[in-house]
Amino acid sequence: MNLPDKYGRWACVAGAAEGLGAAFAYSLAKRGMNLILVDKNKEQLESTAKALRDSYKTNILEVVEDLSDEHSAEVIMKYVAEKDCRFLVYNAAYGPVMPFLSNSEFDLDLYLSVNNRTLLLLVYKFIKQPTSSRKGILLISSLAGFRGTQLVVPYAATKAFTWNLAEGLHYEFRDKELDISVLCPGTIDTPAFRSTDPKKTWLTPNPMPPSEVSEVALKYFGRRLFIIPGRVNRFAFWLFQRVLPRKMASKIHNDAMGDLYADRS
Repeated sequence: MNLPDKYGRWACVAGAAEGLGAAFAYSLAKRGMNLILVDKNKEQLESTAKALRDSYKTNILEVVEDLSDEHSAEVIMKYVAEKDCRFLVYNAAYGPVMPFLSNSEFDLDLYLSVNNRTLLLLVYKFIKQPTSSRKGILLISSLAGFRGTQLVVPYAATKAFTWNLAEGLHYEFRDKELDISVLCPGTIDTPAFRSTDPKKTWLTPNPMPPSEVSEVALKYFGRRLFIIPGRVNRFAFWLFQRVLPRKMASKIHNDAMGDLYADRS
């Protein structure tokens, strides 16, 4: 698929400063797209944007915005409308690893505001934005979102919201000028993942490089509703969703999570 031919020359990546979001920025720039990059980390966002400008002949708008703010979707949409941007990647997420009761009420609000509220409002406004041409939306969920997961209970619950949202929109808009896919990765070798200090266990696959995940996502965007990068992840998804009883699959999944973060439980 030629993304610029189908969705225009501009793409917006929310949560773009580092990790998977930055990888999406590179993958899109490589495909000839100009970028609206959104993140609250001003210094890292500027660094990523400079590296992109040095590597590709692409126009970049840097939008320093905290996606937990109730008006952030409205702010982003001003830039989207200005550039007639028709491709959106919502990568931003809040997801620390800790027991449920170790979260503060402020933490609980961050899960909802970053992972769900701003996502929902931005998708709503993006779809509603008048245009005569086709749009694309790529949402980022997680394999953790397909079952309750200890130590990331609110995060996993919000990621279940994400894939359900994408699935519903896919069927509601499948005969209209909108393509939507949802990326459901396993562990990714990002600064955020490394900062959780996970233990190596025989049940957990090696985290995937962010660049590999972004390339797989864009390769299959619009062709698959659920995009699961990595053979091991696809096998685990098939085994847990299609073969094993849910109770058994959830126990294996949660036991692996407990081993990964044995010092947190």
